[in-house]
Parts: sequence; structure tokens; C-alpha cells
Amino acid sequence: MPVTITSATISQARAILITCAITFVVLFTFSHVFDSPPLSPAKGGEESGVEFHHTRANRLAPSRAVKQGDPPGSVSEEIPISEDVIPHGVSVFTADNFVKHLVLPRMRSEDVTWLTYLPEDLNIIPKTYLIDPDKDITLPGTLTVPINKGHEAQAYLTYIIEHYDNLPDIAIFTHAHSTAWHNNDLQLSSTPVMLLELNYRRVVEHGYMNLRCHWHPGCPGWIKLNTTEYDDFKKEEFVMHKSFMELFPREVMRDGVPDILSTPCCAQFAVTRARIKQHAKERYIFWRKWITNTPLSDEISGRVMEYVWHFIFAAPSLSKNADRALNCPAEHVCYCDGYGYCFGNGDRFKRWAEKRDKARELSERLKAAEEGVGKTEGEDEAWREEGIKRWKMELKKMEGECETELQYARRRGSDAKMRRGEVGELEFSG
Repeated sequence: MPVTITSATISQARAILITCAITFVVLFTFSHVFDSPPLSPAKGGEESGVEFHHTRANRLAPSRAVKQGDPPGSVSEEIPISEDVIPHGVSVFTADNFVKHLVLPRMRSEDVTWLTYLPEDLNIIPKTYLIDPDKDITLPGTLTVPINKGHEAQAYLTYIIEHYDNLPDIAIFTHAHSTAWHNNDLQLSSTPVMLLELNYRRVVEHGYMNLRCHWHPGCPGWIKLNTTEYDDFKKEEFVMHKSFMELFPREVMRDGVPDILSTPCCAQFAVTRARIKQHAKERYIFWRKWITNTPLSDEISGRVMEYVWHFIFAAPSLSKNADRALNCPAEHVCYCDGYGYCFGNGDRFKRWAEKRDKARELSERLKAAEEGVGKTEGEDEAWREEGIKRWKMELKKMEGECETELQYARRRGSDAKMRRGEVGELEFSG
């Protein structure tokens, strides 16, 4: 029996096809919007490497929500995350009006042109102390130290003594090199990046802040003051008991010598005027005289001071020496509230750090393999090249995942509510 197709049937079919097409377009559009991956750090033609942006605040408008700890692409109502990449050197914190001095001991051979990366609106006034001045060529007005002994401690104490009656809101004490292993790993081990990204409200809120977040070396139980064994890796430990008694006689008289001194290395910190002023100027003069007169070497006397700054500037509410001797904020808290890198919690930060370390280990193995290390006579070259190729692919994947997770941490850190939720009320600084 023949089938008759009427005009009404054709119209109905056309309507169904149009509806299906519109539905497909709408669904495709929305799936693209909500499932698109975060932008690559190199998107837009940006070159890799350190790029300093002289912007005090880079508040990012939330564009979607991503659940803490979820992989990129997951959607939730909990955390607003911007799709924009936050470059190194851009602060996620709102601008502040604190006046800051940057105390910078340097040798004549050290280049400190990186200071030009610090914009005027950061309110940082450099106080550069020349450790090894040449009297014949040193310009009048150059800040110098009485003696080149005690490493950076000589300059730090000289600054406090000379500026005691004219201290800024915050004094920052760092080394002169622009990059060093003991700077923060997530910030390219860069001193200017640390200063550009630092949450100065945390310094004011807590009074004192070690600029290094990583515990090793220095935490959780580092200098054992009662040890009888010499450790060449921490030479200062063996002399710390006697040195502590000489440096802090009144504290020892009141509460004895603590068993342990713990704080992240390496004598780079920020402290408020109030914390400096809790000791009379005469005490800083006394400590500088100790460095000058102690029979300990330049290196050892400096390393002794390296592990007592946090004790000197501890909160006045900490009356016991044992409490004042420990300053080891959780690494993820330091990064989140201190610099705006918020991974969600300590476990997630630890997993990221482990993945980053594995990527670096693989990078070293790959480099050695490419240089022929471990190659045996008669080894199949095609098999070796295939293995190197696979390692390269694996390394690229791991590095990409680490960078993506790092950007998610920065985006979380750009939201004050997320920072508060991660670090808690006692650590949150605004």
C-alpha cells in the first residue's frame, strides 16, 4: 500500500529537525563553557620565565566554581575560581599603606639591580649595608658595618641600632642575591617575587614572619641545645647551648635553656616596629658586641644568630623559653596566608610537592640518559631512544599537571574567603 506524505507531515518533520539542531547547539555551547580547561601559563604568546608585573593587587572576578581538591574541569558551588593566569610577581592581596624598610647586607661584588623590580607603591625603602667597603672608593653616606663578622647578623643588628628611634611599620631582612635555594620554591626561589607577593598584613597580624615556608632545614626539631655529638651539617648546634646562655642571660635565669630551637632557615624574615621595640636598644648593642667578641668564627657566629631571630622577636605572650624557641608554621598555611598559594589543605599541598619532586627526579634521570650515563656496550639504541621519548612524555605530563594545580592554588588564594577557610581564624590575616 503506497504511503502518502502530506504537507502537514513534512512541516512536523521539519519542526522536529529544527528543534533537535537548536538543542544540540545549546548543549554543545554550554558544555564548552563549563568544561573548558584552565588557560595555560603560556597562553597568549607569553614567554616562559620570570615576569614581574608592578601591580599591587590583582583581584580576579570569579567566573565559575571549582571544588577544593577536584581535578581541573570539576564543577562545584564551593570555590569561585577565575580562569585567568596569575603571573609570578603579582600580589593577590589588596594594597596596603605600611611603610617598609628592606635591610640588605651585600658584598661589593653582589648585584642588587633586582631592587628595580620593586614598584614605588609597595612602599619599600632599601637599606643596603656594604659588608666589605673599600675606604678609598666608598661614597659618603654609604651604610656600612663596624666589622665583617657574623654574616648578615652584623648588618641586621647595625640597622636596628642606627634606626631604633625611626623604625618603619615593617622591617624586612633578606640576603642580597636575587635567587637562592633557600627562598621559596613555589616563587622561583626569587627574592623579588617573594617581596612582591608577600601578604604584609600577615606580618602586622603576627608581628614576625620567617619569609621561608619550607621546613627543611630548620623544622620541626632542629637545633638540640643539649647535644654532645658534633654534626657537620649544622655546625652551630654543638656550640648553641653556651652561645644561648651568653646571648640571653636574663631569659636563662628566669626559665632555663630550651631543649630545641626550631625555625625554617635561613635568616630572612619580616618584623614589626613593635616587636623590635620590645627590647631596649642596649640589648641589640649587646648582641652585636657578642658577635664581634666571640671566639666563634664568622660563619658559626652568623649561624648561631640565624636560629635565634625568632626567639628575639617572639610574641610577648609567650613567656616560656620553650614556646618562644619554636616557630614552624605549617607549610601550606605559610604559603596560603603569606603568599596566596592555597592548595586546599596540608595533605593536598604535600601531594603536589611530592609530584613536583618526582618530576624533578625524572628530569635529572632524563638528562643523565641523554648524556649517555649508564649506557652499556651493545645496548639497543632504538630501545634506548624509545625509553627517552617515553620519559619526555611522562615529564611533560607531570610538569603540566603541577603547573595547572599551582595556578588553581593561586586562584584560590586570590579569594579571601578561601584563604580563611583553609588556614582558619587564628592564622588568617585578611
